[in-house]
Amino acid sequence: MRNEPINKDARICPVCEKTIFPHEVALFFSGKGNLVQMRMGENVVLIHEECANSFGTRSKLLQFLTDGKHNLNWLE
Repeated sequence: MRNEPINKDARICPVCEKTIFPHEVALFFSGKGNLVQMRMGENVVLIHEECANSFGTRSKLLQFLTDGKHNLNWLE
């Protein structure tokens, strides 16, 4: 994993394109389940939990994030 901030571009949720606030990130890293973390290669992306849950599966979420290039169908 790269040694860069997660969602370094102002921590924008890639689904709803709204800002992920610093207190949400702090809560997430303290163990609260308010965000979802997805790893795409060496990158880590944080997503609002309600945005991630709007997809039926995490595979569909990954397909959305990668424009259909990757999926996790083999896990289902």
